[in-house]
Amino acid sequence: MRPRTQIHDGSSMDAPVTFVTSEVQGNVHVFVPETFHGNLVEVLAKNFSRLVQQPVSVFHDTYRQKFRICPLPFGTMVDTTKYGTPFFSCDLSDPKDLPADTSVVESEDTSSHIPRPRNSWILYRQFKSRELRKDHSGITASELSTMISSLWKNETEEEKAFWQKMAQEEDRLHKEKYPGYKYTTKKNAEKNK
Repeated sequence: MRPRTQIHDGSSMDAPVTFVTSEVQGNVHVFVPETFHGNLVEVLAKNFSRLVQQPVSVFHDTYRQKFRICPLPFGTMVDTTKYGTPFFSCDLSDPKDLPADTSVVESEDTSSHIPRPRNSWILYRQFKSRELRKDHSGITASELSTMISSLWKNETEEEKAFWQKMAQEEDRLHKEKYPGYKYTTKKNAEKNK
């Protein structure tokens, strides 16, 4: 029997959630349809992080048309380039349960810094950068930028709309996480002191 899920507009749809065990990494990845509302994906990721007591990352896999939610424990070196586009990360593990050798250092600068939400171009560029670096080892940053700019200019409106939608979702999640956030440059922040 396929599970059914209630969508935010009140309708329901077939929505299989798939759990895949990775023997190599020794963990479980959760795949959910890309049709899931961003809030639901975020709730699933947070609950999964709490359950496995590890940070998790969410990737959008356009090929499979799914979101991949997977644990990325501290100190692991995993090649995530095949997972899809990074969507967001969360960590609801209990800090007292972290391994003793894990050192989390927070300075005043990093704890007070709120990163800006990425726009469609930045999301696209990060995705393509990983893809192109695999195929073109030794490529310079300048060459990479030129290639990605050319690819972006030639993308279909549908592809650009997808990245715009991803940016809007990131912006929405950013506003929820940092209500009242207002971007200021370092120059303006120093002037205001």
